[in-house]
Amino acid sequence: MLTFSHEEPILLVLPADRPLAEALPAFLDHPDVRHYALPPLWCLDPAGIDLPAALPQVRTITRDNVGEVVETLQRLCTPEHLDGLVLRAWREADERVRQHHLGLTIGQTFATIFKMRRATIDQSAPESFRRDRIHENGFEIQYRLVASDAVDDFRAPEQEGSLMCYPFDPANAEAREEHGLGEGDGAVLEAFAYERGREQHRAFLEGLAAQQGWRVIDPRVSG
Repeated sequence: MLTFSHEEPILLVLPADRPLAEALPAFLDHPDVRHYALPPLWCLDPAGIDLPAALPQVRTITRDNVGEVVETLQRLCTPEHLDGLVLRAWREADERVRQHHLGLTIGQTFATIFKMRRATIDQSAPESFRRDRIHENGFEIQYRLVASDAVDDFRAPEQEGSLMCYPFDPANAEAREEHGLGEGDGAVLEAFAYERGREQHRAFLEGLAAQQGWRVIDPRVSG
């Protein structure tokens, strides 16, 4: 299936002994990162995570406190909290969304409509719905590398990228399974870039990973 570059991430795999609290500042400190923007302190409000209350001394997320912020997020984003988020979101979801995640056939859909089958809202949310809640509540760093001399497209600037980690699942079980990484505790981050800049971002990430003892996986290259 054809995918767009900004929809297919390059993976940055950290060893288990390298916490995000150390890795993210190292990423921001790299000289190739010309500009960056960190999320607002209330970025996980939709998930019911009250980060401002947990860090009352913090007014905004900066390079100097981003480690403390992600450590706090990982402490707050427990499996139990995710269970509650999934349950609440499942009940609030549109009927068609629940049908999609349950993989209902046309016949099963009609059976549900005519109450010949248990209502979707009364069924347990499947794993795919849970994974979506994990991924829609990520911690995103937007960044720009040094621009090339080529004429740029402001709609898809080649130097622009984003780095995502997932506080509800830092090890990124879905990516580990999809790319055969096996189970592990090391964080797996996802870097997104536009098509024209993908090679530049991959080269940057590979250079950074070589310095830090991390690993880069680009599905476009590794298959």
